[in-house]
Amino acid sequence: MTTIEPGWYNDPADPATQRYWDGSAWVGKPVPADVEPPERPEPDEPSPPSAEPATSDTTEYPPLSGSGFGPEGPPKIVQRAPGVTQPPDSVPIRSLGITVGWISNRDVHRILAGRVLAHPGSRLVARLIDIICVFALNIVVNGYFVYQYWQELRPAFEEAMRGTPASEIEYPSESGLLWIIGFIALGLWFAYEVPSTLNTGQTFGKRVMGIKVVSLAPMNLGWGRLLLRWSYAALPLICFPFGAVLWILDGIWCIRDRPFRQCLHDKSPGTAVVEVPQEKEPAA
Repeated sequence: MTTIEPGWYNDPADPATQRYWDGSAWVGKPVPADVEPPERPEPDEPSPPSAEPATSDTTEYPPLSGSGFGPEGPPKIVQRAPGVTQPPDSVPIRSLGITVGWISNRDVHRILAGRVLAHPGSRLVARLIDIICVFALNIVVNGYFVYQYWQELRPAFEEAMRGTPASEIEYPSESGLLWIIGFIALGLWFAYEVPSTLNTGQTFGKRVMGIKVVSLAPMNLGWGRLLLRWSYAALPLICFPFGAVLWILDGIWCIRDRPFRQCLHDKSPGTAVVEVPQEKEPAA
């Protein structure tokens, strides 16, 4: 066929049509065999693109849970020290307004992996909702023991209300009911907060406010880390009233903390609270 001159010839594959031979291959659109062909053939229509499975965004971020920080390695933190200045394109690491070091903006973005840190106000409202929920659980489960303790304390209270001097009032001896009430209250708080945070990163309050707990380290949240996180938040209340001051300080720590807005109970376990992304409604 390579010796045939370029021109129009009957198509061997379809004798009812004729096609143009350019000296090496058939080109252009075929025309009926009984029609006067044009001087040059019309170009073939481009073949429709093959259907390929849709692929998602392949941008890779170092995950907040996984096995590593990726090829770039772990984030680099520059500790504050005499004579050390802030590196370019970095943000200070602050704890209650005090700069303790610096971390690059790129490493902050790598750690957050596109997540948005929760506003302290959202965390506060979520905590208040959780307190109400735990209080309601205590009314149901702990109510009987509180009532029994009140029965022991009631005579002394009535004496005090009648104006009896405190030195003449007989107070009940140390009761084991207080220990029972305290342990049950702590157990209810643990059962309410830790398992749900392990499974979804959210308590009921955080679910209502659209926020969740995530790991800043390249590993999943586990029982050990969440137990440590809960302990820092719960155990100070045992040392009442001084522990209550530490508990309040823990709660407001995230207001001035940078760059991850962590409370004190987020520090050791390496956690942060972020917004849950809103699911977009599909286009009509």
